[in-house]
Amino acid sequence: MEYLALPFVLRNGYLGRAEIYDSIAQSVGLILCTRLKMLPFDRKYGCDIWEKEFSDVQTINKSDMRASVRNAISIYEKRLDNIAVSFADMSDGKPHSIGLVAKVTGTYFDGKSKKRFEANYNVG
Repeated sequence: MEYLALPFVLRNGYLGRAEIYDSIAQSVGLILCTRLKMLPFDRKYGCDIWEKEFSDVQTINKSDMRASVRNAISIYEKRLDNIAVSFADMSDGKPHSIGLVAKVTGTYFDGKSKKRFEANYNVG
């Protein structure tokens, strides 16, 4: 089964398509990069990483942040089960970077069998 690819790009009258793994990866990425209350039609969409200050992200209880991200993904990406989130510090030295990588794992059903999902997202 094919899904719409993000970002939406119209070529020759058609929107791009993606396989289920890529569609899930794009969806999770969108959840992670969306600030809470940013979408007027769903004020709960997104994650609260963006509500933290840089210093908070380095000192905050990572288990609370993992739980918050896992909860957002479980609500808005129904194709993904057994979700686990972990964070690693990965500063690139840029002054604007918070230097955080979110690793999201889980399982999904591709229409035939359960498959493993794993993707890393640079946050900030």
